[in-house]
Order: sequence, then C-alpha cells, then structure tokens
Amino acid sequence: MSSNYSVLCLSHDPAIIAHDPGFNRPEQAEAAIADGITGHENCDLMIGRYSYPLVELGCPRSADQPEHLRPGVLRCYHGSTQWTDREWLLLLAAAYQSEDQSEDQAVREAVKAGHHGCLPWERLRRLRLELNITIKEQRGA
Repeated sequence: MSSNYSVLCLSHDPAIIAHDPGFNRPEQAEAAIADGITGHENCDLMIGRYSYPLVELGCPRSADQPEHLRPGVLRCYHGSTQWTDREWLLLLAAAYQSEDQSEDQAVREAVKAGHHGCLPWERLRRLRLELNITIKEQRGA
C-alpha cells in the first residue's frame, strides 16, 4: 500500500494539516518545510506518513524549524528527519498519561533512551486526533 505524506502544524491544538494536498514522497514534504509553507513559516511542523490512518511521524531536521521554538517547544536537534512509528507514539501517549507516579521517571528514561526528545507531552497531545487517542484529565486537575 502506498503512503501519502502531509505536513502537520502542531502550533494548532489539535494539530492541523498545513499543506493540502499531501505529497507522494517524504522528501517532498521535507522540501516544503525547508522552503516555508505559506501561513506556517513560524509554526511547529512535523510530517505525517499516512496509509490512513497515520502510520509514522517525522520531526524535520532542526535547521528547518523556527529557532524561536527552542528550547520551549522543540528540545531536539538532528540533521535529518527523525521518524517514529505509530505504535511507539501510542505507547508514549499512554505512558505520559499513566496515573502511576513511579512511571514518570520511566517515561523520561524511555524518551531519552529512544532519542525521542522530539515528542514531549505538549507536542504529542496535539496529535490526539491523528492518533485517535483520548486525553485523560491531568493529575491534580
């Protein structure tokens, strides 16, 4: 089955598709981000690979992301797009939302070990519609 690549804007909550129609190859989506997408030049952008549903998420190379998003939103630095599959995203979302306080440290260690600094909870939760996940009420809220 062929895939389609769409640029997602995580500056919106929930995330929206920033460039329609999508692209046939990941390099086309990467080039669109590098060139700047009208109306999203200063936004937090990622690439979604779809075989409907979303099957993989790409964080574009750091040089193509707005510098003003660092370090508050973006904590990652890489020279090429970093891809994460849907299963890991779902596990990470479940871990972030776990009510087990002892898992907080485990989540931080897993993110560090997996080199997934691209996906703090604030970014991941904005993808809830793309991932079809339900957001639980925050602890202490």
